[in-house]
Amino acid sequence: MADVTQSASLASIAAYLKLTHECDEQEAMIEAKEVMQNLVAMRQKGFITGWYFDAQGHLELLPSEAILRRINPPK
Repeated sequence: MADVTQSASLASIAAYLKLTHECDEQEAMIEAKEVMQNLVAMRQKGFITGWYFDAQGHLELLPSEAILRRINPPK
């Protein structure tokens, strides 16, 4: 799954927020736009390579190789 760059769309993030935080459409979309901006910023900074919803419906981030090396340095 390393080649995923963005499979959770703005609409799917808004739907997720609406469901999990019991907010209305407008509030969910406002929050989803903020989440999306943060995800894009993290990708641009090289922290992640993408994001997606897993089989359980959780938003997952794909860490970049540089971050993985920092978390798990070679021994």
